Amino acid sequence: MRLRIFHRTRYTYRAPVRDSHNEVRLRPATDDSARCEFFLLNVNPPVRLKHYRDEWMNYVHWFDIAEPHNGLSIDAQLIVQTSSPYTAGKPHGVSFAALSDLQDDLLAPLLQSSTYVDINREVWKEALDVKAASDDLFATAEALMTHIHTNWAYIPGTTHASTHMREVMQQRQGVCQDFAHVMIGMCRSLGIPARYVSGYLYNGPGAHLRGAQASHAWCEVFVPGKGWFGLDPTNNTLADERHVKIATGRDYADAAPLTGQFDGPMDATAAMQIEVEVSAA
Repeated sequence: MRLRIFHRTRYTYRAPVRDSHNEVRLRPATDDSARCEFFLLNVNPPVRLKHYRDEWMNYVHWFDIAEPHNGLSIDAQLIVQTSSPYTAGKPHGVSFAALSDLQDDLLAPLLQSSTYVDINREVWKEALDVKAASDDLFATAEALMTHIHTNWAYIPGTTHASTHMREVMQQRQGVCQDFAHVMIGMCRSLGIPARYVSGYLYNGPGAHLRGAQASHAWCEVFVPGKGWFGLDPTNNTLADERHVKIATGRDYADAAPLTGQFDGPMDATAAMQIEVEVSAA
């Protein structure tokens, strides 16, 4: 599937600010399930963009604005050719015993608590109840996805970017970012390596997917001998060719599309507007 994406973020400040430092994770990496054909990033006020790959191999553009400014606009345009990692079927048949043989240091952080994900007894008990007698790793991950989709209410505006998984567990409501964090916590509590994915979702004609036409988030689990596979608890669906992966990490803190800070007077709060369009190219 060939998809065209436009992402605009606009900040308007109540008073001029300066010394703004920003990081942008909006360019997808080309991998087995996606190929980035075109990417363009525009920033206003005009800046000199620099870039690097972070520890999770995400593309990171960064820039500074020293001069006073009343607003900031960041526009990303991209065209991506996607494919489903499930063309050969679901990676069933791998038991939990296979996890004991993992010796990859890169997976270790994806089995622990992180900034927005907490592994505790409550999370483990609920995940264990869902797992029941299953010994199939991926089938268990699917069951966790369905459990979250069924028992948590999708209500925009009830959480924010820094809402912790503990709060989402208590309130049983939230949005895609929150559901991804809950699923990651449950998977890790069972010993399944799990990571956060930020990106986009295409909602084709006749589809009714939550989180489309906005930044989206889901979970990927590692299946030994098979690789990484995405699951979208917000929509109770596999992450397939409709999903455009941009960045991954332990949780939202590692994969946020935009992060930054600035210096200014106490009343220099920012109003933010985000516009996202995902269409077939």
